[in-house]
Amino acid sequence: MLHHSAYGRAFEALTVAVVDNRQPMLAMMRAMLAAIGVGRIETYAGPADALKAMSSSEPDLVIAAAAMEPLTGPELVRTMRHVDAGPLRFIPAMIMSTPTKPRLLDEALRAGAHQVLELPIAASTLCRRLDWLINDDRPYELRGGHYVVAGLEERLAMRFERSAHAPIQLPESSPLAGGAPDDVVVEAMPFPLKVRAAAS
Repeated sequence: MLHHSAYGRAFEALTVAVVDNRQPMLAMMRAMLAAIGVGRIETYAGPADALKAMSSSEPDLVIAAAAMEPLTGPELVRTMRHVDAGPLRFIPAMIMSTPTKPRLLDEALRAGAHQVLELPIAASTLCRRLDWLINDDRPYELRGGHYVVAGLEERLAMRFERSAHAPIQLPESSPLAGGAPDDVVVEAMPFPLKVRAAAS
């Protein structure tokens, strides 16, 4: 099975690349990732520089802004997922944007992204999303010359079943049952909900 390259890794063993044209956002994401225990954080002020650097030194995860030039976040991920892109094909990716619109969600998932992060985001929420990702065992599927995460159509169908922040019924055994902390937004994610304890 073609699992993503961060599967089963501990936070402290991860190298995360953040790509954004905005320096303040790069600084904020670096601070939050460091606060939750990510081992190494690389920041890139543009997608072209990121692709060049990542081609010779692959990170374990890419977090890219949706609105960038000359490539948008989804376009960057689609370039990474090309069948001829070498190790970049299997690096998991998150797209971050504010606000998150249905069209962006569709575009990001079809490009091969694992998740879409809605900004602003709390460090505790980011921690949960990263924890979900490193335990996500879905393989990749090859479609039309580039890879996407398995179950694409099912995840897109879920998007139409509930609105962006609709209440989610959590099992009683869930650590978030009975209400999440004030700084945690339990989003209607574009994939089956898995709630795991955040990494310490």
